[in-house]
Amino acid sequence: MTSNGGTVVTGAAGFIGELVVDRLKSLGQPVQGVDIVAGRQHPTLHVDVTDPRRVTEVIAEQKPRAIVHLAAVVDDRVGQEVCHAVNVLGTQHLLDAAATYGVERFVHVSSIAALGLDPGPDAGPESPLVFDTGAPYFDTKAAAEALVRETSERGALDCVVVRPGDVYGPRSDPWVRRPLELMRRKSPLLIDGGRGLIAHCWQDNLVDALVLALEHPDAPGGIFQVHDRVDDKASPTTYRDYFERLAAAAGLSLSSIAVPRSLALGIGRGFDFVTRWSSRSMPLSSHAVRYVSRRATYTTATTQALGWKPQVDLDEGMRRLAETLAG
Repeated sequence: MTSNGGTVVTGAAGFIGELVVDRLKSLGQPVQGVDIVAGRQHPTLHVDVTDPRRVTEVIAEQKPRAIVHLAAVVDDRVGQEVCHAVNVLGTQHLLDAAATYGVERFVHVSSIAALGLDPGPDAGPESPLVFDTGAPYFDTKAAAEALVRETSERGALDCVVVRPGDVYGPRSDPWVRRPLELMRRKSPLLIDGGRGLIAHCWQDNLVDALVLALEHPDAPGGIFQVHDRVDDKASPTTYRDYFERLAAAAGLSLSSIAVPRSLALGIGRGFDFVTRWSSRSMPLSSHAVRYVSRRATYTTATTQALGWKPQVDLDEGMRRLAETLAG
């Protein structure tokens, strides 16, 4: 089956999807974005990844050389049923269509969340996937990655797994928009004194890695983690440091109130109950409390071995973010 040489990007109207389409277009590569919503800057085809017939139809029509799969529910407050339908079944539908229509490379954007809420020091490609945290987003990202790896291992499709860290940039909901909204409300953000460790990843550093995953001959079959700390001797960034920098970038003040982890967990469980029995979106979940209290670190050794390194450090990322927020 003849490929058109292009790339289909799922979730193309989203935070990272839009940037990937931008980058591929700037490189002169044919690219088609698909999403359930219209793109802001580039035309997208309407595709709901939970609809296998529509997924198959579009892959058959586009005949892409590669797929970058970014479409996902990325919210720790969304329930199991929706997360499973989009993150797991949606991934399976794309894998099936890609294998059927001769896609040469499938780049799956997973997450360090697939390793659980706190996988410990130097978590990496050899670390086990965790399917039973009780957090739907985390558990379904692990399940989706498992599908991709199984497909790759049986030789049905050349797959690459990219696991971003905590990606920030102007359109990032969990690491920019939501924290800034809480700051504007004077709400406390420092759980456990802000001593948890964040694996921050500037948006363009991730896009660099995704382009490399599309093109590098040694990428298929690999698992590549991406975040901004690549020197194992450098101190990891705490959430206190990150949120203080974020507040400064936005010209806001970070509340000095530190919420004990036990108290935050109790509040989060209360919010979990409200979310489960209503359609209201709460500002916090118990899973988020556990995640921002973690002490885990994540290796990027396999990604660096491909020739990747972050071009934007935290200082420069926050400077760029401040410029955008001010504009």
